[in-house]
Amino acid sequence: MSSKPTILVAKPRRLRLALALPASAGLLTLATTLCVPALPAGASRVLPSLSHIGGSLTVWSEWTGVEQQYFEAAISPFEAETGVNVLYRGNSSNEATVVEAAVAGGRGPNVAFVPQPAVLDILASKHELTPVSSVIGSEAADYGSAWNTLASYDGKLYGVWYKAANKNTIWYNPAEFAAAGISSPPASWQQLLTDAATLKAAGVTPFSLCGDIGWPVADLWQNIYLKANGATDYELLAQHKIKWTNPTVTEAFDILAQLVGQPSYLLGGTAGALGTGGDYPSCVDQVFPKPGATPAAAMVAEGDFVVSEITGNSANYQAGTTYPDGKKCTADPSGTPCYDFFPFPALASDEANNGTIQVAGDVALLINPTPQAKAFLQYIASPEPAEIWAHLGGYASPNKLVPLSSYPDAVTRADAAELASASESVFSLDDEQGSWEPELWQDMLNFVKDPSPSNITTVQSTMEQQASAAMGH
Repeated sequence: MSSKPTILVAKPRRLRLALALPASAGLLTLATTLCVPALPAGASRVLPSLSHIGGSLTVWSEWTGVEQQYFEAAISPFEAETGVNVLYRGNSSNEATVVEAAVAGGRGPNVAFVPQPAVLDILASKHELTPVSSVIGSEAADYGSAWNTLASYDGKLYGVWYKAANKNTIWYNPAEFAAAGISSPPASWQQLLTDAATLKAAGVTPFSLCGDIGWPVADLWQNIYLKANGATDYELLAQHKIKWTNPTVTEAFDILAQLVGQPSYLLGGTAGALGTGGDYPSCVDQVFPKPGATPAAAMVAEGDFVVSEITGNSANYQAGTTYPDGKKCTADPSGTPCYDFFPFPALASDEANNGTIQVAGDVALLINPTPQAKAFLQYIASPEPAEIWAHLGGYASPNKLVPLSSYPDAVTRADAAELASASESVFSLDDEQGSWEPELWQDMLNFVKDPSPSNITTVQSTMEQQASAAMGH
């Protein structure tokens, strides 16, 4: 890249030009095992001042499975350099709730990575977090004002956004598209619906819908609302300055109903999407299965973190629509399987909001500030652990010093570049709702159960009551 775009932010949670990733620096190489990653040959240590201090610290996040393995690979150099034993715990999607409860009971970890800025605000307002400006020093400037604003409360920096996520993505199995005669992914919502019908007619189920506890459906709905109404209205809704009974909200539900209101487009129908097959990451496995199984659906709509699950299912998976050496992509994960994504489709070709995207991430919070915990925050704020996970896949870094060359293939580089080149970005709206977020997720599932106009009205009324009670206006 020839320049580093400036990151600006308009309260509360909008990010303009979300990431700036310079293209210089060498490609990170890893040993064949995840636990012994290495920096590029000849590279200097990012944090030579970190000494061998020993001891241990507790670290919690939502990452489990393959994501946990990649994170542990990323922090392996810290443990080797400092002699600190990191006692890790993955809490899956319950991370925010578990952390808040543990901190309230005086049993919080040294460091917690949480996906919601609202949790940072809550804990900081109760004086249960340690400010990190003096801990990470000049490293804070490597994140830009937008991400630092997201990590701040009352003018003080309380966190480091270690991981970003591009949620403007729909992941598809190229072999399934080819089997249905679809030569290129859709660029518009209408084309997406047309392609879904084509896939169904060819005997391929279009979508594996991630029902889970509601957050993937919320992500899907939020993408539609953003594309239809733009970042300004999206922020106003996030702040409850637009009511959930507003016609713009109705419109977004109506649009999503065009998809979820067609049970034959969903793997297992409505019941299957809301059952265990829709749990994350099982919903990803239905499109990109392990060897011994075949794809049950062609697409899954979620953020770029799904790559960790895909590549964890089989080392055979290759990014793109052509296998290395020009081989054809196959549906058989034991053969030459592929994966790719397309940006969340525009609702209309002339829509002004097409370049605006939804993002998310995980922010590191310093709860019990021992010397080991402070050293860990210094390391997390540096480029080194980000480059390691970037190379492994399913990851994007908010750190401006992480080069695009750290990403392992053209697909993940395109994903990271989309974050960098977005005309405007907004943080996941559900993660900004505080205490009523779980209720919002359930409302989204209640909508999927019955996407009729009358139930949409009922769901909107419920959401308005819940938002008013939680947010006080």
